[in-house]
Amino acid sequence: MYRALKWCRRRNRCVGAVAATTVRGRAVRLGLLGTLGVVWGLTFPIARLGIVSGTDPFLLVALDGLLAAAVSLPFAVTSREARPPARRLAVSAALGALMIGGINLPLFWGERLATGGAASIVYATSPAISFGWLLLLRHGGPPRAAQIAALAAGLGGVLALSVGAGGGGPVSDPWVLGAFALGAVCQGTGAVLVGRLRPAGEGRWGQTCQFAGAGAVSLVTVATAGALGIVPIRAPVGLAVVGSVLYVGLASMALGYGLFFEMIRRSGPVSANLVTFVNPVVALAAGVVAFGEAFRVPELAGLALVLAALTLLELSGEGYRSSGGLPPAGEGGRPRRALRPHRYPGTRGFLRRT
Repeated sequence: MYRALKWCRRRNRCVGAVAATTVRGRAVRLGLLGTLGVVWGLTFPIARLGIVSGTDPFLLVALDGLLAAAVSLPFAVTSREARPPARRLAVSAALGALMIGGINLPLFWGERLATGGAASIVYATSPAISFGWLLLLRHGGPPRAAQIAALAAGLGGVLALSVGAGGGGPVSDPWVLGAFALGAVCQGTGAVLVGRLRPAGEGRWGQTCQFAGAGAVSLVTVATAGALGIVPIRAPVGLAVVGSVLYVGLASMALGYGLFFEMIRRSGPVSANLVTFVNPVVALAAGVVAFGEAFRVPELAGLALVLAALTLLELSGEGYRSSGGLPPAGEGGRPRRALRPHRYPGTRGFLRRT
């Protein structure tokens, strides 16, 4: 009798601890999502300030990537993290060229002819792209109804925002639309690759190499586009250009991608890419506050659908099992396994790893 009561008490404490951990985990995920949504949402209009001043958009991406790498390198050197092998660093550089370079090069080129809000709307399709990759790879089990409904609500909100922003469509130039779509594909695909190749998270050295890879592929693009006459190499120095480079390089890349990698590690690529549902809201709100743009009924409907999508996915308990991620890393960088109570009372070690 005594042993049974003791087991019940320990089980209740375990259930309460698990519930508290779940609440804290959701609070952390929402905090990361909101912070990154604001940082990246402001990136769209701020980056365009430097682009419309006449600077080569590919050169801006190269400067941003190299600045982020230069800022991250001292943290990598002074940290206690051991330097990974050269092959692992090369893979990180390739991931950075695909995801960071692939996201920003089409974005900056397209923002010459389209607004930042329109660009953020097209990029908000990246969660569906990640979800499609996971279905093709058969990773994470079958999709849940709540996850599909949340993605549908989010895409519906993006469509409503596009109607409100462009009077029927986000962009009118098909080449610009194709560039933004290419960036969304790179973001959705890159998030899945980072989740699979770096399940325990990307370290300081890996992040530095990713920024360096993005800067390197951007420099190659600058030279190629200049030689072919696609985009002339111009770099006028002004307050708008300097402010755009500092914000995108420090806040959007150095800080933003660090938060993004942490979200991939915690929740998986689909849940991490839900930040792109927040970006149009922030970008359009920045346009209202800074440029006095009108906020119309379709945009209000889109905002409501985006918030409904985020709430539905969070309350449904979608975690790493359904989105392809892994639990937070434990000691030695290895993923932690879930703790579950033993089935039999009185056994030694009440909690076991599954």
